[in-house]
Amino acid sequence: MQANIFTLPVSLEQVAAVIKRMRPQDRQQLLAMVPELATDAIKQKKMLDDAEQAVAHLKQELLAELDSQPLSSDEPFLDGFTLGQYLELSESEREKLWDEWSEDALEDIEEVEVQPNALPA
Repeated sequence: MQANIFTLPVSLEQVAAVIKRMRPQDRQQLLAMVPELATDAIKQKKMLDDAEQAVAHLKQELLAELDSQPLSSDEPFLDGFTLGQYLELSESEREKLWDEWSEDALEDIEEVEVQPNALPA
């Protein structure tokens, strides 16, 4: 006897909704059936942790170089923005700017002299 299997289009949102409604033991069974889900989550968490450590290390290095002195909000920053103007932007506006800036060659960005003891507020 042959069984017919019908495929239906299912969105990721629908799959997520089903998983959210699952009992914990059903989720464990799902992870046992698809171990790549756990592996991918672990890899992503490690990448995020590594990135956070790198940022923290960079901040420490910058603070040491700047003798822990905060930058003035009037300090020129990037692309005609002062530091204060840049920090007042929303997260989405900052992302848009960084997307635009990442398309530019680093050699084309105008350098601005700052005091060696400058530090963001």
